[in-house]
Amino acid sequence: MEELILKAQNISRDYAIGRRKVRALEPVDVEVDAGQFWVVTGPSGSGKTTLLNLLSGFDRPTDGIVEFRGTSLASLSDFKVAQLRNESFGFIHQTPHLMSHKTVLENVALPFLYGAWIGSTKVYQRSCEMLEYVGMLELQNRYPATLSGGEMQRVVFARALVRDPEVIFADEPTGSLDADNSGRILKLLRQQSELGRSVIMVSHDADAVKYGSYRLSLFKSKNAVVGAI
Repeated sequence: MEELILKAQNISRDYAIGRRKVRALEPVDVEVDAGQFWVVTGPSGSGKTTLLNLLSGFDRPTDGIVEFRGTSLASLSDFKVAQLRNESFGFIHQTPHLMSHKTVLENVALPFLYGAWIGSTKVYQRSCEMLEYVGMLELQNRYPATLSGGEMQRVVFARALVRDPEVIFADEPTGSLDADNSGRILKLLRQQSELGRSVIMVSHDADAVKYGSYRLSLFKSKNAVVGAI
């Protein structure tokens, strides 16, 4: 039986620029079940990143409803939404956003500083487990400036998983990587969906689409198109 994790009903997003209203996202309907790998595609300006921000609670839709496990995000306080992101969502962006003054291990452990503390020993063990999973355990004491782009993105991947999230949001995660490192990240994302996590990835890369199970195509002036891959 499929397990519904995330649902968006007729969500759209408008912004005001002076007296002019600009539509950043045309109405979208999507239902994401556990273990599904969604790839969001579309031309620049079609609202791909806007959609991720709405689904993950970083922004609120102008119209429509976003629900996580049946609870509307709009019904939650800003604190509760931030808590949800920390505990249930993992994030991988095109730019790694690692803290330069912290080691690889410390960067991976950061999500525990903003949520329920489980104790230093468990935090260390869990962080090391995730670094080992992405092949970065031996570099745990290095600093971001000493890493390659692919290595930094794997650290981000480990950080995204460290609190055992139900959904991984990936915004152009391979956009700045070479083919080998891109393939490694995409295979890890596919593996996470096979393990039961939901993955929602924005990508311009035609080769990346084949790793997904469903595709959501966005357009600037018409409704989105959904289909299996």
